[in-house]
Amino acid sequence: MNMASVDTFRDGFDYLPAKFHKWVDDPDVKLLVAEADNKMLGMYVSIITDGGASLLSKTIRIAPELQGKKFMTKLVVGLHKALQLRYPGLLQLEQRNLVDVKRPYLKKYFSDVKDICFIDVMYFQGKSNEVLDSLRLETKDVLPSPPHPPVVPYQPSDMARLARPEFSKQILVDNNIFVDWDPYQLRASNLHLFSKRGVIILVDTSEPTAKSLSFGGSYMAPRGRVYHVDVHCRDVALCQAHIKHHVGRACHEYEGMIKFCVMLIDPSLKTTSKTLCVERLGLVYLPHDHRYLYFTFSV
Repeated sequence: MNMASVDTFRDGFDYLPAKFHKWVDDPDVKLLVAEADNKMLGMYVSIITDGGASLLSKTIRIAPELQGKKFMTKLVVGLHKALQLRYPGLLQLEQRNLVDVKRPYLKKYFSDVKDICFIDVMYFQGKSNEVLDSLRLETKDVLPSPPHPPVVPYQPSDMARLARPEFSKQILVDNNIFVDWDPYQLRASNLHLFSKRGVIILVDTSEPTAKSLSFGGSYMAPRGRVYHVDVHCRDVALCQAHIKHHVGRACHEYEGMIKFCVMLIDPSLKTTSKTLCVERLGLVYLPHDHRYLYFTFSV
């Protein structure tokens, strides 16, 4: 059954088909299905994160014929109760969600909602060979421009700098990092897990503590390659360095058209980041930005 939903599209495509089989094979993913009269009514996907410390509500879908008929409330409550009955240990977990602020009605289904932050996401696309040409031209720019500060692949020894309270206070939101829009705690075990999954982790070389952190990774969707760039930064130059590094790496690794989802924790960097992507990197801006509200709620 088609469970596509325009509310979960990432600039015109639905990420569920790209990730469904990966979720089915992942023991940390809890996928529940609601059925009646041999018909699929909806599904609820949640993920255990942080080594069992948190439960991330990933997506909820309902059948097309039930959309717009106030069925969402019953489905959410029913699947939530089923999750608690099937996995009673999850009752002790903190639960999280990312909700588009255009859909604030989702908040009313849960008690003790705690608003935490807004997350800005922009979309760009470009052909890898054309972006690489733009990068080569940038290095030969006639007009002098300040060099971007160095950002380097993450090493386990960097954790000592990232764990300092100065970094958490200035850069992180509620001590969480966001990887492909999903919140995780800043832990060495999580960063090791991301590295094993092929996520590119970059950190700057500032001492005594880091001033920025970013994550990059990709997957194939029905409409082509998608690459997410998640930037945890408050500094303009460092933010641009992270974006440039991830875009360049993606275009070296993959051929053809690539769609970039650029997530920024600091909305003040949105304008300069957009200018960098369009004017310096040769990407096409896709005017379908998202701003997501991140919150936690109790069971």
